[in-house]
Amino acid sequence: MSESEQARPSELPGDTSTETEREPSVENPYARSVDSFQEPPKTFLAMLKHLGPGMILVGSIVGSGELIMTTKLGAEVGYLLLWFILASCFLKVVVQAELVRYTISSGKTFLEIYNGLPGPGLQRPNWLTIRWLATVLVGFVAGVALFNNVDPENSVLGLDPVVWIPALVFGLLAVAAVVIGRQSAVGDSSAERPRINWFMGVYLVSVLLMYINGGAIVGGAGQAVELALPGKLGDNGSVIWTLVVAIGAAAILLSGGYNVLERVSIGLVFTFTLITIACTVLLQWTGYAVTWDDIRSGLEFRIFPNNLMAGLAASTIVMTALAAYAGTGIGHYEMITYTYWCVEKGYARNAGESVPGDEWPRRARGWVKVMYTDVFLTMIVYTVSTLCFYFLGAAILNEKQIDPDAKQTLTTLQEMYTSVINEFSTGALASWAATGFIVGAFFVLFSTVLAGAAGGARLLTDAFCVMRLIDPADYPARQKSIRILICVSLVTATTMYSMFTNPPLMLMIASLVSVVFYPALALGTIWLRHRRVDKRILPSKPTTIFLWICGLALAVISPAVVIYALALKNGWLPSPV
Repeated sequence: MSESEQARPSELPGDTSTETEREPSVENPYARSVDSFQEPPKTFLAMLKHLGPGMILVGSIVGSGELIMTTKLGAEVGYLLLWFILASCFLKVVVQAELVRYTISSGKTFLEIYNGLPGPGLQRPNWLTIRWLATVLVGFVAGVALFNNVDPENSVLGLDPVVWIPALVFGLLAVAAVVIGRQSAVGDSSAERPRINWFMGVYLVSVLLMYINGGAIVGGAGQAVELALPGKLGDNGSVIWTLVVAIGAAAILLSGGYNVLERVSIGLVFTFTLITIACTVLLQWTGYAVTWDDIRSGLEFRIFPNNLMAGLAASTIVMTALAAYAGTGIGHYEMITYTYWCVEKGYARNAGESVPGDEWPRRARGWVKVMYTDVFLTMIVYTVSTLCFYFLGAAILNEKQIDPDAKQTLTTLQEMYTSVINEFSTGALASWAATGFIVGAFFVLFSTVLAGAAGGARLLTDAFCVMRLIDPADYPARQKSIRILICVSLVTATTMYSMFTNPPLMLMIASLVSVVFYPALALGTIWLRHRRVDKRILPSKPTTIFLWICGLALAVISPAVVIYALALKNGWLPSPV
């Protein structure tokens, strides 16, 4: 192997280099061969140079799950669900890592892997094209807009809007499928249409809800700018600023400057996290001090305390808990996109194609070790920051009975920081704290916008590749699709925020995806460990046992939480409050 092959740089998100600038085999991080590989680092210091995928996730996680939903949950229930937040941070780690183990073992992307899971499937219908998927997206946005502007009492043929609006949209999409299918059938060879399974269908539906999730984040960033420049753009200032934020994010991602911004954003996220840790420590010298009794009560297995926020229904609190669970630790979409960051970082490609003998297993185990180091260091960062956000929400917002919601989400969260500083100073220091929060919150949310748009575009592009709507071997075509989908996602997310203008509610809606995804990810990873991972790089027995424990827990928690919320809302169970 040549020196240039061993020293080649890892592909980074947003890299827009062309074939004339690099060798094709180097340019495409999704391809690997027997002859192209890289030896894994042998020391911890050398390993640090190859870390990075997890740091992208830190920027993504802090923005939605921690800054918004963790503090909201603490505001609503106090310290009660501290045990639940800790479980959310720890349960997902081994599933996340073992999923990447199979990526390194096989060299396949996540959707390639999960499209091969056992279960029902069919040959891709000839109407399932990019044009039809674009029609679905337009229909979904139109349906949401119609639903938001229709009186809930406005029935059609005796049906409520929650029934007749989806029926109308799905009916029109079915007609579009027939029309597009007939056009696509001309000259179409069934051999060119691969089999797609049940998971691919679930994923394609989930994309629509995740655009609502993206709207919550880009809208939160818009609210941060509006908080800094109140009233400059009128009553709908946050919506206009959200559009500006989306345009800025698109410009950065499309310019190929994501590598630079990744480093800047990570620095800002860590700075904001350190500020949050400092505020949490300062709590101990204020009237909001966290006591050992508070922590002890939060570690008891209970669901509803006596200090619930007044006026909130039990079912609403349960759904807040689900949204926090879906967004803290590693969210379901972060767990999936992490596999793509690992591929683009080079973990799978550097191991080389699997061949008989001892060399490939040695290299593969070395890169698995690098990946596990990346996973655990990331876990430490987001667990510490999650606890700090939760303590601030429980200690200050719950005490003041203030719930972060709607257009006042960022304004309410700002009060956590100023409340701490105000205990020590009411002058310049308090003003600095307010400004510091605005700047920090914006960049935390903005880094989440970047990571979410870049990761979601890669995932949907890979779906096009798996369905053979794009040639998987054509990396320039993959890059072009990623750029287009980045723009589509940001436009759609901005549109969604303009219709809801309530980031916490939007995150709750998007959290419903976790009801299907966490069980599928958990049980699918267990199945891969026992049926598909190369036996030469299987995890240890303790790791396997831990995978089973965490996997079964993940498979149960989200569905159980939703069922419990429905039971409370419909009166099937007596309300505990």
